[in-house]
Amino acid sequence: MTDRLLATARFFTKQRGGVERRWDLVVRSAGVAALLGIPIVIIFPRSIPLVWLAVLSIPANSPLSPIIPAAFEPLIMEAAKYEKAIWVTLVALSAYMYMEYLNWHAYAWVLSRRALKGLRAHRLIQRSLRYFAFAPFGTVIFFAFTPMPFWAIRTLAILDSYPVRKFMTATAIGRFPRLFLYAWLGATFRIPTLVLVGVIFGTAAIVIVYKLLQGKRLLSDTVIDVAEEPSDCDGGASSRATDA
Repeated sequence: MTDRLLATARFFTKQRGGVERRWDLVVRSAGVAALLGIPIVIIFPRSIPLVWLAVLSIPANSPLSPIIPAAFEPLIMEAAKYEKAIWVTLVALSAYMYMEYLNWHAYAWVLSRRALKGLRAHRLIQRSLRYFAFAPFGTVIFFAFTPMPFWAIRTLAILDSYPVRKFMTATAIGRFPRLFLYAWLGATFRIPTLVLVGVIFGTAAIVIVYKLLQGKRLLSDTVIDVAEEPSDCDGGASSRATDA
């Protein structure tokens, strides 16, 4: 038993490099959430919906999200049928904020690479940074609350050297009412589970088919993918990142 526990601990603490670290942390996080959820469920059986929401929220906001873009919200709406909306919101927000913290550091690592050193000098980026610097905290809140592409504001915040604590605080403020709205909708209208499952897999199928027809990578990320491009293409990589 001791050997098994040590083996498990070594797996969750083993270091890996590159973009692979993002996947490692996602897998480990889901595993830790599941392991921690077992005693919680045993002690508090009514917490089952919140535990599975916490576990499934991690892959829903992971590098898998490009092919399951509509997974997180239906999960919240389903969990809200069995637990109070406020508790569902807090659990979903905690999982989301954890994944956003990982995304921040993954993006920061990519943007520090030589392939993107010239990105800050791009005219569009310079203009966007000026707008962002005018009201950074409020801008992050706005992007977190609305369906705007959040990777864009994350990129600007990192390029502007915006403090990660302020960024995470603004993100939480913006996301909380949005997630609570989905939880309230789920608790109020109690949409059938099959409909929610259909939304998740239906949108995933549409995205996968579209990307295959366009010859695009299924798990593409506008910024992260640049890290895998040859470093001798500095100008080209920067141009592709701004054009995306």
